[in-house]
Amino acid sequence: MADERELARIREALERADGALVDALEARAQAVQALVALRAREPETYFAMPSAAEVVEAALARATHFPKEPLEHALREILGACASMLAPTRVAIPGPPGGFAEVAARRHFGSSADIEVLPSVARAFEEVERRRVSFALVPFETSSDGALSATIDALSDGDARISAEITIACSYDLVSRTGNAGDVENVYGTSDALAACAETLARELPKAKILDVKSARVALELAAEDHGAAAVVAGWSEHAPGGLRRVRARIEDQDGIETRFVVVGHERARRTGKDRTILGLAVRDEPGSLHRALSPFADRGINLTRIESRPVRGRSWRYLFIVELDGHVTDRAVLTAVEDVRAASRHVKVLGSFPRPA
Repeated sequence: MADERELARIREALERADGALVDALEARAQAVQALVALRAREPETYFAMPSAAEVVEAALARATHFPKEPLEHALREILGACASMLAPTRVAIPGPPGGFAEVAARRHFGSSADIEVLPSVARAFEEVERRRVSFALVPFETSSDGALSATIDALSDGDARISAEITIACSYDLVSRTGNAGDVENVYGTSDALAACAETLARELPKAKILDVKSARVALELAAEDHGAAAVVAGWSEHAPGGLRRVRARIEDQDGIETRFVVVGHERARRTGKDRTILGLAVRDEPGSLHRALSPFADRGINLTRIESRPVRGRSWRYLFIVELDGHVTDRAVLTAVEDVRAASRHVKVLGSFPRPA
């Protein structure tokens, strides 16, 4: 009887929690709808809602029992849905469709965001600069090759700034209707995905035909239609619609590679107290110039977390240093240090100040 009473209390607690969860979501939706109505009556109304990063950070700090990663994903879905009630969040990303950029964009902005897949990083930046989209999400660096020149060039040349970052593992899964490797006769995937998994596929499925398709979405559709088909996909979830099952996890030939993506746009991220600033720095061509340029940070006790040099496009033997540091550009110490760095350098540009990932 004691066990039955305990089970009844647990069941009642779960029902109360479920009800409170729905009530909280309804309350947030009603508050967003009220803001939409107010803006319709008074178009010049300005209200700075807390950023997704601030909401997520505060929630993760409060949570003690719920797993952190699922909580962050759920919150970003909720915040993305609320943002779409105010105005659709349009995000440009470089292709291919269903690639890691799209995985990162969905995780950061939620499934309600309107994702536009473009052929290159430059085109994604162009959409932001022309204000056709709210944001672009682009690769900034990989754990194997460092910073990407296309992204650095676009940030250096344009007005868009980094407002957030997200790092994801570059791993692929093989999925099919049955989840049984013995049933697989055809494997579908994009050229990038198949190339990244070529050795594993040859070893694990030597008799299967490897077929290139234009997108991960097409590969998933073909796998769902055919009992003998499987798809190579990035960022697949067991909760994804379509009824597919995992055949093999992490089938990439080289494991452990991560890509760090950045969100860029015309919004400037507010200071949170746990921030990161990225600078583009070109020093003078004279002895000790880099030391003099960076010493203002050491003088103020500012921690430099990363420095990397990249060739300047169109200028032989000229280099741009990418400098990352702890702090926000509006922090007094960082602000005054940047001004001193500017005086000691040929060129300094703040590429972004934004919250460090939780």
